[in-house]
Amino acid sequence: MGITGKNTFNRRISIWKGSLLLFGLLIAIVLAYFLWQIHQLQQVFFKSSLDHSKILANVVERNAQNALISQDAVEKIIRIFLGNTARFVDYLDAVEPFSDQELSEFATESGLAGIRIVRENGLYSQGPPNWIPVQHIHCQSESGILRHLPADHLFLLPLTGKETHACIITGFPAVQIETLRESISLSHLIDSLSNLPGIEYIRVDAMKDHEKLTDFPSVTFNLYNNERVAETRVCFGRDVLVLGIETRHFQSRTRQLWHEFFFFSSVLACIGIFFSWILYWNQSRYLNQIKSVERELARQREDAALGRAAAAITHEIRNPLNAIGMGLQRLQIEVDDLPDEYMQLISDMMKAVSRTNAIVTDIRQFAIPLTPQKQKIRMGEVIAHILNLYAAKLADQGIVVKNKLVHDPEIDSDMKMMEQVMENLIKNAIEAQPKGGYIALISNESNQYLYLSVENAGFDADIEGIIEPYFTTKTRGTGLGLSIVKKIIAAHGGQFEIESPDPGILRITIILDK
Repeated sequence: MGITGKNTFNRRISIWKGSLLLFGLLIAIVLAYFLWQIHQLQQVFFKSSLDHSKILANVVERNAQNALISQDAVEKIIRIFLGNTARFVDYLDAVEPFSDQELSEFATESGLAGIRIVRENGLYSQGPPNWIPVQHIHCQSESGILRHLPADHLFLLPLTGKETHACIITGFPAVQIETLRESISLSHLIDSLSNLPGIEYIRVDAMKDHEKLTDFPSVTFNLYNNERVAETRVCFGRDVLVLGIETRHFQSRTRQLWHEFFFFSSVLACIGIFFSWILYWNQSRYLNQIKSVERELARQREDAALGRAAAAITHEIRNPLNAIGMGLQRLQIEVDDLPDEYMQLISDMMKAVSRTNAIVTDIRQFAIPLTPQKQKIRMGEVIAHILNLYAAKLADQGIVVKNKLVHDPEIDSDMKMMEQVMENLIKNAIEAQPKGGYIALISNESNQYLYLSVENAGFDADIEGIIEPYFTTKTRGTGLGLSIVKKIIAAHGGQFEIESPDPGILRITIILDK
């Protein structure tokens, strides 16, 4: 063999060795990448398991908190209901003492378990017969204290009557309340969560003496019913929430990766990067959609909870308000020989009741959903009606109305709601200028929209804060006026804009579809 042939052979040997080395290096890189993927998969699985545990811990904790809040709220409502009933019974008994039969009928109509009236001479009336299991209740020490008798499924409230000075005991059946407590209890929640897919078990363990807070959260692989599970442990108050998560999907994915390595080692890195990017992109888009849906659901739940709370509160407040109002009206009508100062006091009290009722109405309207009953209307007619109502007040305060409504097309809107919108805007403008000023009403339109602006002087508040619920600079009022306006406009599919073009000037613009 010549020198040239020998050199060619050596070059071929070198290329072969280089190719072998390069292939081996590629296999080593793919293997390293695969092992790293396995490690990352395990870390993601661990993190996902811990996230699940933290979410469940938050769910359990929030459920416990909500259970306490619900229990307090229910007991407060029951206490108010029984207290109001007892005071009403006391009033009626002072007029004419109840008989046992009348108390039984009254309790049945009021949804009560029973009523007992223990008078000062020791005699008592009650209905229905033998409804109360407790024979000795001391009104002097227990008056106004709600008692729960689980064995008898009963709530009791003793109250000393102001009219008769008798001890009035009212009872409320507690079966449904106790059922509600059981349904939101910690054990019931854990049993429900244990049945979720992918969860093998959930339990709450006491923290051991040798364990420290720094040991949590943690996740380990354990055997449960001869199957491998990922057991996570997170702090839950002074206890530990233990969650066992099944790993079948994780193990299946790990075996699949090993198979892919043996069969596709040469292209595993490229395919892994490509599909990882696709997965990340899809997951990001999916997570964004989930977050958007969760935000909307959270808002709807808050609105629903606020609506229920507002309905309950306004119902409980309006009943005594109506009773007070009717009582004051009777005093005005039936009592002729009261001094003028007492008649003035009654008039002032009726005005206070009216203001309180208006506040309750605002709160209820802000909380409940709005459904406009649309019809063809003109905003000019609505504004003229409101200005006519406030004409005397405008004149008294020296406020000049600059009417620049040059555009007044017919629009599809709810007449009553639009009257409330304009009344709130004009009323706010009047109250902002007690020493005089102006109100400018400006309209404009495009092919699709009607633009209506209300501008006034006397503005000295935070422009960002005035549309927030319950924000007010007045000594009286709920601060819901502009919030209700914004809600009504939103219910019509319109827009609400607020600005201060000059210092001390406020301009509010509503935009409605024509």
